[in-house]
Amino acid sequence: MKAPELTSSIRLLLPAIARDFFDLLAERNLPGADLTILFTDIDGYTATTERLGDRAAQALVRAHDRIVRSALSLHGGREVKHTGDGIMAFFTSAASAVDCALEIQTKIEAYNRGRRREPLRVAIGLNSGSPIREGGDLHGTPVIVAARAVDLAAGGEVVVTDVVRQLTAGKGLQYDALPEVTLEGFSEAAFLYRVSRQGEELTLADDAV
Repeated sequence: MKAPELTSSIRLLLPAIARDFFDLLAERNLPGADLTILFTDIDGYTATTERLGDRAAQALVRAHDRIVRSALSLHGGREVKHTGDGIMAFFTSAASAVDCALEIQTKIEAYNRGRRREPLRVAIGLNSGSPIREGGDLHGTPVIVAARAVDLAAGGEVVVTDVVRQLTAGKGLQYDALPEVTLEGFSEAAFLYRVSRQGEELTLADDAV
């Protein structure tokens, strides 16, 4: 049996608490220091809550969580935390992170299709780098930049940094540059891109500019 198969087999035999500890040890020994950080954010969540009420808004959160967690599981992503109207996760592969983000948007489109009530619109931002790991959370510049990227994405968009673009070159992806911007808290200009599959049109929110 190969080492990865043996590791997976051992993990399945462990109780839930032990599996969490086992995963934590595995994270500390990931090959290399770079991770790709993914943030999702439900577009206009506060306004939706005010307009429709807590119960209807929370139904959108539950749909978001179900879709995002399913995609994370399929693409090897690891949830770090829930942010109230979004999820923060990380990947050891930039390509897997982008694949996951695009699948999330595809599944959200399917969820919205034929719905008469409020559609679910989710913005996604990604960045790659070497974050600081502490207390089960990730910190540092790579995380901050990923959070800034999702702030610049409209509902239905996936926005990535130039680092992610370079790491996923040759993967059949189309990158459309956003206007050059200086991110809050940073002095140098950042280069960000909307990403989609080659041959597919970008999915934008109705009020995207």
